Amino acid sequence: MDRRGDNPASSWEDLARTLGGSFTARARGLVSPGLDLLTPGNETFGQLLTDAAGGTRLRAGDLEAEIQQPESTRYAMTTGGTETLSAEPAGSQTHLALRSGDHLYEARISLLRNRATAVSSTGNETASLSGGLTNRRYRATFDPQDPASLPVAVFLLHHTVALRSKAYRAGS
Repeated sequence: MDRRGDNPASSWEDLARTLGGSFTARARGLVSPGLDLLTPGNETFGQLLTDAAGGTRLRAGDLEAEIQQPESTRYAMTTGGTETLSAEPAGSQTHLALRSGDHLYEARISLLRNRATAVSSTGNETASLSGGLTNRRYRATFDPQDPASLPVAVFLLHHTVALRSKAYRAGS
């Protein structure tokens, strides 16, 4: 019996190993708020879906995680009821302090360039994200040796898409 769902960290580590340090995301449709997540071989391995209440859910095989904003400036990612990652603005919504367990990261998002990068407290780049002009396709890379880097990459994807969508709606 596969009991990976009992240990959220193990589920993330298994998925990170399978992906080997990168994945892509593409919009599910013209107006769909969701993204299909693809392996480096271009096979779907999961979905990132936004609900009407503003939360986001990751579904990837046995792994399910939620990203919520329980406080006006704080975000929390939970996996199996356990907090996997937290994020708070470090001055603005495009400069974030992230924490996963005892790992600390600093993330910067460039909405104009549609890019995001997270570095660990030791200064090593842990995750990066780059997207197209239309918010329809992204490429994420992460350090498969860092157990928290895949959740960081998924959060960067969620947050970048949300900020760019909000800016687009405000400009129309």
